Amino acid sequence: MSSTINLTLKLNVVGGPSILVTRGITVEAYDKIDVTVGASDSDKVVEIQPGASSQVQMLLIKSSEYGTDLTYKVQDAGATPIVLDQDQLFLGQGAVGLLGAQIDRLLFTNNLGNDVTIEILVGRDATP
Repeated sequence: MSSTINLTLKLNVVGGPSILVTRGITVEAYDKIDVTVGASDSDKVVEIQPGASSQVQMLLIKSSEYGTDLTYKVQDAGATPIVLDQDQLFLGQGAVGLLGAQIDRLLFTNNLGNDVTIEILVGRDATP
């Protein structure tokens, strides 16, 4: 049985245009993950989903705080760190594919000086 994740995104440029994006994303499975990353955690592993990134239809990474001292790596400790300085939303296989062929786990490093709560929502195909 599939589920639908409804997306509504409204962007307004002050004194300029407004763009509204609304759509439903059909997925076979979804996972909502809430994890605390401690102030001195380095490469804290968070299991995201089994299988290849081609199964992922959407991925949202949101934090209670942001900054250049909060990063994550995709898949393993040797990967290039990605700065989590804003909410990050990857929609569709094109955007998700930018993270690599395998995204079954993310490794978070927090040097902000205090704990943060990371929220992750992933929508995927369960039958590749």
